[in-house]
Amino acid sequence: MPVIQVKKVVAICFLEAAKLCLEHIASYRLELSQKGVPGQPDLPRFYGDTRRLRDYLQRCVSACPDLVELDLSPPDQALLVACCRRAVESIDARVGGDHIVPADEREWLLKKRQVIADWAVELAAKPLIELPVPRISTIQGEATRTLTTRLQNKVFGDVNLRAKILPPRSSVSSMTAGLPTMDDVTVDPPAEPPPPPPAAIAPIAEPAPAALPPPLFDENKVRDPRLRALAAVDLRTYQRALAAQDYRLSTIMLASLLEAALIDHCIPRRAELALPGTPDTWQPQELLARVMAENFQPKDNAQTYHLFASRNLLRPALQMVVPMVVTIASFERMRDFVLRALHAMGYASAAGPTPEDEPALWPASSQPTVLD
Repeated sequence: MPVIQVKKVVAICFLEAAKLCLEHIASYRLELSQKGVPGQPDLPRFYGDTRRLRDYLQRCVSACPDLVELDLSPPDQALLVACCRRAVESIDARVGGDHIVPADEREWLLKKRQVIADWAVELAAKPLIELPVPRISTIQGEATRTLTTRLQNKVFGDVNLRAKILPPRSSVSSMTAGLPTMDDVTVDPPAEPPPPPPAAIAPIAEPAPAALPPPLFDENKVRDPRLRALAAVDLRTYQRALAAQDYRLSTIMLASLLEAALIDHCIPRRAELALPGTPDTWQPQELLARVMAENFQPKDNAQTYHLFASRNLLRPALQMVVPMVVTIASFERMRDFVLRALHAMGYASAAGPTPEDEPALWPASSQPTVLD
């Protein structure tokens, strides 16, 4: 996708729209968990993708003084359009409801709504996605309906040129309303393919991809819904990085998964462990040693330090001063240590290896991991 250059005020509107959608998705997931109702299977993925989009927009806004360059992939661009639609709907509910809005604030909200709507149409492309959260209001505002019509006209063509217009089949608004379905289209049966020539040579079968090892982490055991969603995203990233033999990114994901399990393990034991403040103020190295107790060996101090310091691999400024390289041997030692820590806290996957099944994973003569 080509780089999109926008003014900083427009990028800030994008950022606020992404933040709004992230808050709505998080609130909806919390509401479902409190009711004990299973949510949609795509809800954690949408939460992770929206959080990643918000972080990217925040970095772009903070790095550029006047003009902001956005390099968005097609899925991220479609998600940004969905966030803009949600922001327009939120502004509609704010200015069109029973709330009393001052005149100057109302004028500012209307200008902001127009800017977001225009850019949503500019960035719109197939497919138009829907966020898996309920509508803000049961009655759509005028601006929301106008934006929906503009998006449909751009993506699907003018309504007058469509073959047939169908009424919506449910009360839920959909971006595909008005398009013919498979039941309404007559399709001729495909013609039989011609027989292959007598001397045709069968294609050589592609070798099957190597099977991934069993997962180390079971995100379903995480009790906190926010940590569970983050762990699910990080686990998929870890599996993809491991399949691509990217041991640098795999090590960073190992540290993230271990920290998520450690925080979830310690939250219900705050009084027992005497943990004040919020989890971001806790010291993960010391806390992990206390939690593992007799399972924490003296040589694990070096492993813990290097593991939680692996996030510096994403900081080029530190890599220029103190370069670090992750080797296959160092990654395997870190993975074995993380597996042992997850088993000690009860978060290891039942399908993964265990210390009893593979005692060679933890040889007594192993040396501390060193990231050269």
